[in-house]
Amino acid sequence: MSIYGLWIGLVRRVLFLLVRTRVLQDEEQLLQSLDGPICFVLERPGLAESAVLDQECLRAGLQPASRGIQLPGLKEARATVFLRRSGRKPPDLSRLERVIAAVGNGQPADVTVVPVAIFWGRSPEKEGSALKLLISEDWAIGGTLRKLFMILAHGRDVMVQFSAPISIREFIDDGLPPERSVRKLARVLRVHFRRQRISTIGPDLSHRRMLVNQILDSRSVQSAISREMQVNGVSEAKAWGKAREYAYEIAADFSYPFVRFMERLLARLWDRLYDGVEVGHVDRLRAASEKSSIVYVPCHRSHIDYLLLSYVVYRNGIMCPHIAAGINLNLPFIGPFLRRGGAFFLRRSFRDNALYAAVFNKYLSLNLARGVPMEYFIEGGRSRTGRLLSAKPGMLAMTVRSYLRRPDAPLAFVPVYFGYERLIEGDSYISELSGKPKKRETLLGLVRSLKALRGRFGKVYVNFGEPIDLATVLDGEIPDWRERELGEGERPAWAQSAVRKLGDLILTQINSAAAINPVNLVATAVLSTPRRSILEAELVRLLDLHLAILREAPYSADVTVCDLSGRKIVEYTEQFGLLKRQSHKLGDIMYVEEGNAALISYFRNNVAHLFALPSLIACCFLESAGIDEDRILELLRRIYPYVQGELHIRWDREALRPVTRNIVGVMIERGLISRDAESGSLRPAPLNTAEAVQLSVIARSALQALERYYMTVALLMKHGPGVLTQPKLEELCQLMAQRISMLYQLNAPEFFDRRLFRGFIGRLRHYGVITMAEDGRIEFGDALRRADSDARMMLGESLRHDILQAVYL
Repeated sequence: MSIYGLWIGLVRRVLFLLVRTRVLQDEEQLLQSLDGPICFVLERPGLAESAVLDQECLRAGLQPASRGIQLPGLKEARATVFLRRSGRKPPDLSRLERVIAAVGNGQPADVTVVPVAIFWGRSPEKEGSALKLLISEDWAIGGTLRKLFMILAHGRDVMVQFSAPISIREFIDDGLPPERSVRKLARVLRVHFRRQRISTIGPDLSHRRMLVNQILDSRSVQSAISREMQVNGVSEAKAWGKAREYAYEIAADFSYPFVRFMERLLARLWDRLYDGVEVGHVDRLRAASEKSSIVYVPCHRSHIDYLLLSYVVYRNGIMCPHIAAGINLNLPFIGPFLRRGGAFFLRRSFRDNALYAAVFNKYLSLNLARGVPMEYFIEGGRSRTGRLLSAKPGMLAMTVRSYLRRPDAPLAFVPVYFGYERLIEGDSYISELSGKPKKRETLLGLVRSLKALRGRFGKVYVNFGEPIDLATVLDGEIPDWRERELGEGERPAWAQSAVRKLGDLILTQINSAAAINPVNLVATAVLSTPRRSILEAELVRLLDLHLAILREAPYSADVTVCDLSGRKIVEYTEQFGLLKRQSHKLGDIMYVEEGNAALISYFRNNVAHLFALPSLIACCFLESAGIDEDRILELLRRIYPYVQGELHIRWDREALRPVTRNIVGVMIERGLISRDAESGSLRPAPLNTAEAVQLSVIARSALQALERYYMTVALLMKHGPGVLTQPKLEELCQLMAQRISMLYQLNAPEFFDRRLFRGFIGRLRHYGVITMAEDGRIEFGDALRRADSDARMMLGESLRHDILQAVYL
């Protein structure tokens, strides 16, 4: 007996201390009737499967399959062939080739091939245990650890099926060459095993293997494979293998049993982490999913977002989406779990890898064509500042192109807003904004982060925005898009405007569905005070004022506002550990600790767009004892486009008049400003009044943005036209902002976020305030000087002096 046979025998003796098998009676009789050389074919490889097969052979009075069969002129050959191999390796059919060759030579006259299927456990729908649901028999080849758990969980319920034997002589008599006979036999066996598996455990719900084959057979991927061969000088087999490897690297491995298991697990996790999950406007999601294919486009605050959205969708009776995840999350052990929950992985950039791009594009388009709900984050990554990042065109462009090729069914984008009261990643965000490098996601890092789960994170809010119909967007941007043909792999320039429009609209709709929680309100109020401290009574009045603005001059009908009063909000955030109290006989002082100031700025930034316009209006009174409403509107129209672009505010410039009038009305009613009876001009509340303080605090919400704008303009004015390039200006702006932060102890890392300066410079170019010379240097004229004048009007002399001192000294 061979060493392999001895090893399988040892495994069999240990295994059957736990395992009990069942074979149908007629199949037992079939096995006992066999004679002559026998070659058993198992669909999947594994020591446990080989040991089970040996045990059944012994019970039927046959020699164990591990002992092999004797073929003339060859050493003893194993009597077991595995039709599939673990990982992505192609099947090893060399044993079948030797068997067919031997029969073709007449020695022996024939060999009987017996397909054998082994199922660990019953259909997952029949299992009540969460653990058994997770490790039920399905369509994937599991690893060693998963197989061990399957044996432990299902060892007493193992079904072994022996199918009708196949004569090798029949294939030889067909007159086919040996290599074609092998391929034909393998194909017959694959079809047989597939039908048998469907009959036993149900259809392949993931369709992953079929999907990968469709990808590889598509014209676009075949063309990319040909280009790969020509450009890199590789063989067809190697290029095809690389494409197949890319497809499996990308593809999800969706599993309904796993989703059901995770739903139970996540319900317990949310109970442990959060005081509740508040969901808003889910009714519109149900309506949209009934008539359109859905692409969920949430903001990206935390890694929790992936799990939270799938959980909320599933709990509301809607199919879970397939989720685009960065390849950095494809960690050992974690990656396979995420795949089974619907995650598909993509690399950060594949611009220089045409083969990967073709495979990914085809994967996405096939899923969209099948109506699979998708989810991806158009910001590209998690926001470290709490503001929405600019939309990245990649995934949006691929989705639009896919729809343009096959606009058969409606496609709707569903914006999703996530609102947290505390973030698991909060400390790491502040560390990165302070200049420290981002830590790579690793399995060890994930294990270390589990200690954070011992804390409490308040409530979490999920609001669904108004669905965006893609056809409607295309009609507005490209009226004749239905008449234009789009070839496979084509990337038309005429679709770019629609992609940009779609990205801006999604971000705007996300912000229009914001959820206002107590932490957002306290962060907005306290961080607008000079030293992050305020009298308790004044804080209560300030919170009530913010609530009044939100309710009486609503930003959007989709915005949800917490139903607490200012007093209750103070109590809530103090119990939550956000606010600290310093007792005093004349009135307690509420404050935020130094270490928390930078962190809670994240939550202020989540809702900065809601208070941007009230704050800009308040800024108009910093240096003015009286101002006409038309003059306020004029100033707003000049500065508003830059703030709107940065914060993705929903109103266009034409809507400013009625919106401004509404906010001014609330301010008048609350006593922050008054209207002169004779001139009609607006005046701020008298100095040394509570209302004057409130007006000043509200103005501070927008001051950081105005300071960044003024700093950028001041640096350009200092150096003059034709001197600075955009990268150099961005660098100077960031360094100057860091300098001002240190000089005036601003604990707000987003103040010197380079991306904010880059966005503002881009908008200056968009509106023609600056231009780029051929050598890349920035040119400007009177338009920039007018912008400087407007900023002076709204900033106030003290702040202007501080900035100019930092710039010129």
